[in-house]
Amino acid sequence: MKRVSLSLVLLSTIVTGCASKQSVVDNSEPHVVNNVVISEPLNVDYKSELAIAKLTQIISHAKLEKEKLAELLYDRGVMYDSLGLRSLAQLDFRRALEHKPDFADAYNFIGIHLTLMGQYAQAFEAFDSALEIDPEHQYVHLNRGIALHYYGRNALAMEDLETFYVKKPDDPYRVIWLYFSEVENDAEGAKLRLIYNASQLNPNSWSYQIVELLLGNLTEQTFINNMGKNLKSSRELVERLCEGYFYLAKFKLAMGDEEAAKNYFRLALGTSVHEFVEHKYSRLELNKLYEIARQRYANVEASQETN
Repeated sequence: MKRVSLSLVLLSTIVTGCASKQSVVDNSEPHVVNNVVISEPLNVDYKSELAIAKLTQIISHAKLEKEKLAELLYDRGVMYDSLGLRSLAQLDFRRALEHKPDFADAYNFIGIHLTLMGQYAQAFEAFDSALEIDPEHQYVHLNRGIALHYYGRNALAMEDLETFYVKKPDDPYRVIWLYFSEVENDAEGAKLRLIYNASQLNPNSWSYQIVELLLGNLTEQTFINNMGKNLKSSRELVERLCEGYFYLAKFKLAMGDEEAAKNYFRLALGTSVHEFVEHKYSRLELNKLYEIARQRYANVEASQETN
């Protein structure tokens, strides 16, 4: 699931006619190894590299009004973010705010990056600033809700994710993230709500199967097998694997199987779909699990010393 659609106000004029056609073999056939569907990581799109180069040229040399410059910096930051160049993206988002202090989208991205760095207080400030500027910005509620979820403030996370959900209740991803916030407080009630919310979804969509997995209506192996079916392109496969393995990891984590969860988070990261929520938070989830393991080891060591 992408966090937010790209604006890229000049992208069409930047990339059109700037490069000759390339012949690309689109291998959408999945590879199955030890009952796990795998793929090659997502390749960097040459159009993205070209667009960044053109945006950099315009930003550096063109005489632009402050608001237009801020928009171009934001667009380049979004492209850096999609390539996993988070530090460069962060610099552009902050520079965009220097030229346009009421830029809600820039605050939203800064909040995401601060969440991934574990700087929750600063992240909440960024999200709050975005909502002060644009109270109807849906994706701020999603991203602040996710940050609150990881910070352990699920009651507040539920409020944000409920706001995000009601804007489009037929979106499975909104249903899923609302469930993640609710299940921490009331597992039985959250499952009942998930059953009802699932009844409002299109059962033929790929993402509906994630809901079915969480409800226990699909086995782990069936879910994995289905990730490689009805594909239109190799990119669709890679994006589906990024999502699927992340939610499989969350499913295994809820069952107490931390080692399996770690491996699924690693598989999600291996897709290199940097712009997806699932890719970003796989790293955060893994870091949390590593910290738990370190703490357990330290406790064992301390216990042995006292004995």
